[in-house]
Amino acid sequence: MKPFSFVHIADIHLGYMQYNLAERREDFAKAFIEAVDKTIKLKPSFVLLAGDIFDSPRPSNQTLATAIRELRRLRDSGIRVFAVDGSHDLEPNIMTGTILIPLHNAGLISYLPRLEGGCWRDENCYIYGVQSSRSLREADEKIPEYMRRNPPKPNPNLFNIFVFHGALDNPKYVPPYLKPDLRMEYLPEGFNYYAGGHVHEPSIQKFKTGVLAYPGCLETTTYTEAEIQKGFYYVEVESPDSPPKIERIKIENTRRFVVEERDFSGLTPEKITLEASNQILKMDVEDAILVLLLKGELPPGFKKSQIDMPRIKASAKKALYTVVLNQMVESEQQKLPPKIRETRELKTVAYEYLLKMFREQKYPEEFCLRMAKTAIDILDPLLGGDEEKVKSMLEEAAKKR
Repeated sequence: MKPFSFVHIADIHLGYMQYNLAERREDFAKAFIEAVDKTIKLKPSFVLLAGDIFDSPRPSNQTLATAIRELRRLRDSGIRVFAVDGSHDLEPNIMTGTILIPLHNAGLISYLPRLEGGCWRDENCYIYGVQSSRSLREADEKIPEYMRRNPPKPNPNLFNIFVFHGALDNPKYVPPYLKPDLRMEYLPEGFNYYAGGHVHEPSIQKFKTGVLAYPGCLETTTYTEAEIQKGFYYVEVESPDSPPKIERIKIENTRRFVVEERDFSGLTPEKITLEASNQILKMDVEDAILVLLLKGELPPGFKKSQIDMPRIKASAKKALYTVVLNQMVESEQQKLPPKIRETRELKTVAYEYLLKMFREQKYPEEFCLRMAKTAIDILDPLLGGDEEKVKSMLEEAAKKR
């Protein structure tokens, strides 16, 4: 085989209107455009898109037009694009199919699960790809059957690449806050490079017969990713017998996030409002996203709702958008009431406890709220023995992660 190179990109999330802002949708488009610009300059043999190209399985016309334009630029530069879907752009149902199929039919990408044998090969490499899943249960239902119909056939004389989108069921390879949706056993031996997507933190680790690589996302999808340098991988291959050279290519022009966490324990809501407003003033940066987390325990007799959130947010004058997350704990929440007379009261106490527990683990706020609510919502069908409804509710919550 001859030496060659390729680019590995994942989690582009085109069309994501974070905080319902059109400016954020444009930010995600700009990040992809920058990635395409840099890819064309690198002149790789091909590009791998490891899922979540779009944030929605049905992107808007504007978002689709951006994708078509940029993919055409790659094609016109002689750079072929191989892709698999992700949990966000996965087919909404069997009848409809993924949005990647029209792009494949238009010759803008090669959707690997659509190719004969789920693969592509030339004199240098063998590329095999699988569909994404939203849960381990879904993966167990379709991946073994897919591999039975399209058995992977890595060639020891070539450089073999396995493309997938998912969090593996081993905490060694994924962050603890991600729910696994793909079993390690579905990634077979014999491959030199396992090209992953879904994990937004970049990582490269030894894995089975090669390396497992997650390039991370191109833009910030949640404030907890603010400090992560965005980018993708440029991989140079000399031979199947030597490790590939992997270079991280940075995306420079991402939206700035300013994230601060303050402990306001013991202060009254009025005092918290004043000090938090002053903190926002200090954080205020032109066109940035400001995120302030209010932490600590309120004095007895005070409620979280007494903190003037609109006033705090209005303190910012230069930022594009301000997020204030009120994670203060009311002193009454520290202990369970001696008597819980009603189911509603029990659910309230349980919800507050679960929400506090998830927040202490530093999960994203949207995740904390959703999972605490789901845990409470399943109580009634669980006690009533309706296991199917419980499973359905949990699967629905997992789809929204």
